[in-house]
Amino acid sequence: MQIRLHKNATTTPAQREFIQKNPHLSTACLAEKTGVSKTTVRRWRNRSNVYDRPHTPKRIKTAITPVEEVAIILCRMATRAGLDDLHKIVGSLLGITCSRASLNRCLKRYHISKRSSLNNSIPFDLKDYTGTYFYYNCFHLPDLSGPDSPVFFHTLLDCSFRVFHATQSLSGPDFLNRHIRDFPLKVLGIIHEDPVVLSPKEGRRIKQDHAQMVESLCRSSNLVSHHLDTQYPEALQKLTETCTTLQKAPEYQSWDFPWASGTGFAEHISRYNTGLTLGALKQKTPHQVLESHYTHFPGSFRQKPQAAVMSL
Repeated sequence: MQIRLHKNATTTPAQREFIQKNPHLSTACLAEKTGVSKTTVRRWRNRSNVYDRPHTPKRIKTAITPVEEVAIILCRMATRAGLDDLHKIVGSLLGITCSRASLNRCLKRYHISKRSSLNNSIPFDLKDYTGTYFYYNCFHLPDLSGPDSPVFFHTLLDCSFRVFHATQSLSGPDFLNRHIRDFPLKVLGIIHEDPVVLSPKEGRRIKQDHAQMVESLCRSSNLVSHHLDTQYPEALQKLTETCTTLQKAPEYQSWDFPWASGTGFAEHISRYNTGLTLGALKQKTPHQVLESHYTHFPGSFRQKPQAAVMSL
């Protein structure tokens, strides 16, 4: 009978059979008699046969589709999450099932695997115990059902505790005013970049109007405003190329970005803020860290943080 062993096998079927037929001998004794390690003895004495198990993957990883790639990169830009936290977020908020390794390869393809720190890009200290700063992004995304119907999407990230909000239905000023007003912690300023424009032709005008809107709102609200230069130009270029390809592909014409507002998306945002533990927060949720900060620095709050506020 021909026996096929794994190329790295350290035992023969005879040795394995000897280990299994002598349960009365100690692990050390069996290791000495067969000339293998104690770990190998423990592995084989509890098995019911002497054959190698298959070494092929038990579950084939599903490849990330181009549509999912776009959603992942936008999520990375909006949340500025590290790899492990991003892996949790895309599974929870976007429903994308992928391995950590495939997620990392996706980030590398879009030249956004290295995350720059906001602290190194702004002229003030984010660790200000009198309040917090918001990181604001605006995305102009293509609607794959029609080239002339861009989707306007706004995201807001609390820089201190990573509380996240997003919407598609409100305008930029309404969205910012609402969350500045309702956020329990005092808001000191807004950090913003040029809007991510992946569809419209009037990109330059949109960027100018966007910057003027944020600056005007900050002046009227007595907030600090800081504009960041685009940190991921290569990622934006590849995103644009991917979206252009998707618009031409018939199989994607009926697809909607999973960022659309509604009950389902609001529940995802609430789960992120109140139920998703993040490595950046030492395995606590944004709401837990916010509550802990309120215990130590109540003077920096306008109101006590409530779970309901985290889902706005």
